[in-house]
Amino acid sequence: MTKLALITGASAGIGREACDLFARQGYRVIALSRQPTGVESAALEMTLDLESFDQIEGLAGELDSEIAAAESVILVNNSGYGQFGALRDLSESMWSKQFSTHVFGPIKLAAVCLELCEQHGIPLRVIAVSSVLSITPQKMKGAYCAAKSAMNTGHESFWFDEQGSKSLESVSLVLPGPVKTRFREHALAALQPLLGRASAVHWEKYKAMEAALAPGASIKPFTASASDVAKKIYRAAEATRPKPRYLVTPQTYLAEFITRFIPRSIQRIILQ
Repeated sequence: MTKLALITGASAGIGREACDLFARQGYRVIALSRQPTGVESAALEMTLDLESFDQIEGLAGELDSEIAAAESVILVNNSGYGQFGALRDLSESMWSKQFSTHVFGPIKLAAVCLELCEQHGIPLRVIAVSSVLSITPQKMKGAYCAAKSAMNTGHESFWFDEQGSKSLESVSLVLPGPVKTRFREHALAALQPLLGRASAVHWEKYKAMEAALAPGASIKPFTASASDVAKKIYRAAEATRPKPRYLVTPQTYLAEFITRFIPRSIQRIILQ
């Protein structure tokens, strides 16, 4: 029997690095993504649309034999993208897609995996890749901040809900700051529909954000690599006593300190 890793958002970036790392460590890896791209390190690739509960539930039939044959299961809820823009300008579909991708879909997938693990008596660990912006909101990034914050609370609530489960070993969050992936490219694409109808009062902010996300824009200091984040994910998977949260990049450690020890009125001045 081998350990099994189910990794979402596996087609690129952190997800692909996590697939490679877990495979090198002897895991059987199943790569899950909206558009599979040929992850060489994965034993199997499956199509997954986190906006569809029907498709997530349909995975149960495909995953059943894989989980039944495993020694243990790690689910890495890594899929995500940033819908930036002023909150007043966002459409209903933009809100819905952000929360489906970061909250509704990942929690539903965790529930499906847990049910299968319970049926076969297999231990399960759930690891969600969140963001520093889940604890420190920023202007013009409110939908993403809100979705990542809900991702944190949703996964931690899932842990409390399932305390009676004999299969669920742990639920951990990995919170990186800036990471060198294609995140900015995808965020710019998601921002484009807003540029033609942005509220005039925020126009200068939109232009600044578009410039910051553009190809060739400067990279923030202390930006992590996708490999750095994958290593924290693997640490949570292998720890004897997994921590509830794993922080990546100095920005996240600083944000944790600010939000834990500094009064909120002062936080708003620091973070604005």
